[in-house]
Amino acid sequence: MILILSAACARRTSRDASVLECILQALSQARRIAAGTRRLSRMPVLATVVSCILILSACGHVAGKQEEVLYVTAPQTFLRDRVAPVFAKTGTVHNGDRVAVLEHGKRWERVRNARGEEGWLQDRNLVGENVFTGFQQLYHGHHDDPMQARAILRSDFRLHLTPGRDTDRLFLLKEGEKVDLLQRTSVSKAATSAPPPPVTQTASPAERQDTTEEVKGEEEAESKGKEKPSPPNIVKTPAPKERLSPKEKAQHEKLLASAPVVPMEDWWLVRDGQGHAGWILARMVDIDVPLEIAQYAEGQRIVAFFPLTSVHDSETNKDQPYYLVLLTEPKDGMPFDYNQVRVFSWNLRRHRYETAYRDRNIFGLLPVNVGRETFEKLGAEPTFTIRVRDESGNTVEQNYRLEGVIVKRVLAPGESAVRAAHAKPPRKRGPK
Repeated sequence: MILILSAACARRTSRDASVLECILQALSQARRIAAGTRRLSRMPVLATVVSCILILSACGHVAGKQEEVLYVTAPQTFLRDRVAPVFAKTGTVHNGDRVAVLEHGKRWERVRNARGEEGWLQDRNLVGENVFTGFQQLYHGHHDDPMQARAILRSDFRLHLTPGRDTDRLFLLKEGEKVDLLQRTSVSKAATSAPPPPVTQTASPAERQDTTEEVKGEEEAESKGKEKPSPPNIVKTPAPKERLSPKEKAQHEKLLASAPVVPMEDWWLVRDGQGHAGWILARMVDIDVPLEIAQYAEGQRIVAFFPLTSVHDSETNKDQPYYLVLLTEPKDGMPFDYNQVRVFSWNLRRHRYETAYRDRNIFGLLPVNVGRETFEKLGAEPTFTIRVRDESGNTVEQNYRLEGVIVKRVLAPGESAVRAAHAKPPRKRGPK
């Protein structure tokens, strides 16, 4: 009976490496009790009952202990047999690996991976299970969101749980990988810093400074990637106030008032092909727009593009799509997602793209939907719906259809056209 209970308990708690030792100790204690009962000429049944109770209590204590789990954020790193300048490699872990915590140290954790390899790993390479759960919820919440554009990564980058450089990050995206762009937002460009470790540890100020410097270097390399270095800022010394005319002074004050207090940067919510979703720095991706369309950007930033329909060019023997393209100012931190809408059609005679429709200076918001709709006397026609902010500050939808190369507004019965708010206030013309 003792052996049967021991085997059952071992199967129940086979994940814990200390179960076998616990059972052996319980068996040894049961033998001592049984030997004492024989010397006292007592019933062997009592010894069996006592030993069973000891084994079950020991197993219940071990099984009730919940395993602590962390996840690896580093692209790839190795496990150490000790925390010392001289050490031996005991295993390897990769980005996204799930590890079990065996022992806590100062800025280090002794963990075990899925292959059974054990060793020490730094806190800065780990995040808690709550971060992993947050990424799962983020993906399930945006699994069915319409893709606004396809983008290509300029360099390796880890997905962030929320927009911002100081937020938790986990899954690594490789250079050249394609992702779906879903949402855009702007946040303040804060100084890079390390995310909070998964387990609070006490460390000396020197150790904390070393860790912060290491993470700063890693984050700066990740956020900059292959971005071209920006020219040095030239600080201009303003002229003395007494030399400024009233008009120049008013212009100078207006310029200072319009300047943002905190530098802003854009972030995109993306979805990859591995079942992950997260936020990525906008400057780390390039919109995968066809070159024939990109050349018509005129210095503006393409936010999203959608194929509407296509025509067959017999001379080139290709199907040439018509595109809906959204553009914005070439800088971060704008309150709108886009302020220009253009539709490009293919000219079958000249074999090139031309602008079929254009709308400027609108307060446009994502997402945008495209599709086909059946109209009376027209049949099925390509349609698209954009979202804009009206003059009252409300978000409204505007529906359009494409008839050949002509874009027309679609209004429901009894609906009146709502005027979109301007992204920028219109210029006032002075007296002639």
